[in-house]
Amino acid sequence: MKSVAVYLGSAAATEKWRKFAYEFGKRLACSGIKVVYGGADVGTMSSLADGVLAGNGHLTGVFPAGFGGKREVAAQHRNILRKDVTENVEVTDLSERKKIMRQLSDCCVILPGSFGTMDELFCYAVENEVGIHDKKAYVLNIDGYYDGLEMQVATMKREGFIDKASAILVFVHSIDEFFKTASR
Repeated sequence: MKSVAVYLGSAAATEKWRKFAYEFGKRLACSGIKVVYGGADVGTMSSLADGVLAGNGHLTGVFPAGFGGKREVAAQHRNILRKDVTENVEVTDLSERKKIMRQLSDCCVILPGSFGTMDELFCYAVENEVGIHDKKAYVLNIDGYYDGLEMQVATMKREGFIDKASAILVFVHSIDEFFKTASR
């Protein structure tokens, strides 16, 4: 694994999740793994970027031209593009951002987030399911954040909607478990 796409929240969230995103970014950087993310300087996305840069890592931001973020942020008319990344890739819209992030990475990692993060996860999983790519999505289910999702995926497998052998989504419960599982 040389590079990962990290999908996570653009909201400030709680201090716990900001620290977690920072630590995960720093650990990726210190492991020599390039990080691809949505390119914004808001919320836990900013914390992840801070961690990668603190670890002297390679950080690629993929950002839609003219994008202002969520309504609350866009209403403030401030530029949310992170400028101190290793590389900025400008795209036309959110759909192209997902596509480019996938192309630039070996897998994706899902950290706590909201609707946008879920959209990115499900697009990634569906693209795998229909054969557009064969990359895994690792869901960091930390402190039970994604317990409901993990249970729902188990239900879909049990009821035959997902192949029981399918390993598209890999739920891990710590940063250490992610590194052990992803390195296999």
